[in-house]
Amino acid sequence: MHRALRGSRMLTVAGGEGHGVLYAPDGDSCADKAATTYLTTGRLPAEDVTCQATAARK
Repeated sequence: MHRALRGSRMLTVAGGEGHGVLYAPDGDSCADKAATTYLTTGRLPAEDVTCQATAARK
């Protein structure tokens, strides 16, 4: 899908499982910040983003 959508960005949480990796109760994360920035401003990151899963997100 990412390749088919020109100009898109891929947000990957390495070591994470499922859609529950965003906004987990363990506080802010790299993925939360990237998603929140897009949802509140409409701005995509300059490039694809890869974050590491925290213990609560694995």
